[in-house]
Parts: sequence; structure tokens; C-alpha cells
Amino acid sequence: MVYDPTAFERRRRANQGGFAAESSVNEYARFLAQTRGTRAQQNFERQVTEQIPQFGRTYGKRGLYGQGVKSGIFNKALGAFGAESARRRAELGEDIAGEQRQYELRGENLLSAYDRTDKDISEEETIAQTADSLLNLGS
Repeated sequence: MVYDPTAFERRRRANQGGFAAESSVNEYARFLAQTRGTRAQQNFERQVTEQIPQFGRTYGKRGLYGQGVKSGIFNKALGAFGAESARRRAELGEDIAGEQRQYELRGENLLSAYDRTDKDISEEETIAQTADSLLNLGS
């Protein structure tokens, strides 16, 4: 058996190329997820901003909101609207953060797999070098 370092170098380069490609895909997917999440938050904020005037008009038509009117029904509904908006805003933030954590974990797993494979290749190369040295010693 003759020790051939090029075989190990090819495997290292393939490992590096695979890691680079997978990492790039993961980072791009992470970027797209962040963009989607930001867009969802912006749409939600726009909807809330558009609903506030309609909210007041709806209660104003029934005489429950307006100048000089103090309505417990309106105040209760306004509080519920604010609480629901805050809850939804928090959910959107948690969804984005959770999705980002998944991409971070995938990146860590990719790096771990790369390191493990690189270590295995190095160990196999060391074994091959040692075996070649032993064979050449007997010659």
C-alpha cells in the first residue's frame, strides 16, 4: 500500500466545499426568514394603525365615544383591543426569534459535522502514513 496524500486532500476539499455550500444556503434562508418576519411585523403595525380610527368611529356612531362621552363599554373594548394587539405583537416577535434560533442551530450542526469529518479524515491520513512508514521500514 502506498500512501497517497492527494486522496485525503480531495476529501478535505469536498468537505470544505460541502460545508461552504450548506452554510451559504442556511444563511440565505435565515436572511429570508428575517425579511418575512419583519414584513409580517410591519403589516401588523399598519393594520393596527388603520384599525384605530375605525374603532373610534364604530363606537362614536352608537354614542359610546366622542367629546364629553365617558363610556365604560368603549374603555373596556379599547383595553381589549390594546391587549390583543400587544399579545399578537409579542407572538410575532417570538415566532421570528424561534425561526432564527432554528437557523442558528442548523449552522452549529453544520460546523460540528464539518469538524467531525475533518477530524476523521486527519485520523485516517495519520493511520495511512503510519502504515506506509511501517511497510517501508521492512523493505
